[in-house]
Amino acid sequence: MTRKAAILGTMLALALGASACGGSSSSSEGTTTEAGGGGSGGGSASGALEGETGPGFTIEVKQNGEDAESVKAGTYTLKVEDKSSQHNFHLLGPGVDTEVTDVAFTGDKTVKVTLTKGTYTYQCDPHAASGMKGTFKVT
Repeated sequence: MTRKAAILGTMLALALGASACGGSSSSSEGTTTEAGGGGSGGGSASGALEGETGPGFTIEVKQNGEDAESVKAGTYTLKVEDKSSQHNFHLLGPGVDTEVTDVAFTGDKTVKVTLTKGTYTYQCDPHAASGMKGTFKVT
């Protein structure tokens, strides 16, 4: 699982990506929304996932303080700490297409997501091509 951008990708992102990430800065704490769900596989687990993006060109998802490489299907509270107005946090997978934070946002946001079997990608949209993305499997 790739959870941090490679050094080359980071340098490229710094050189090419910064100009593509304008916008005003905003902040919000404790925002909760619901996303995803439905489909086959149904949820059997529940719990918490922690996401983080920035301040550098890093993005990650953890469960119980460890890199989330594989999680059980179910409904989760995903708390994202966005440390940079240059990045966003976007979660994609079966039944889920949720931009948790947008590029201008900094702060914490929480969403509920229902994860079904399959592979999920989390990424910073402006810098995904430079390697600022990762994946985890849901079983």
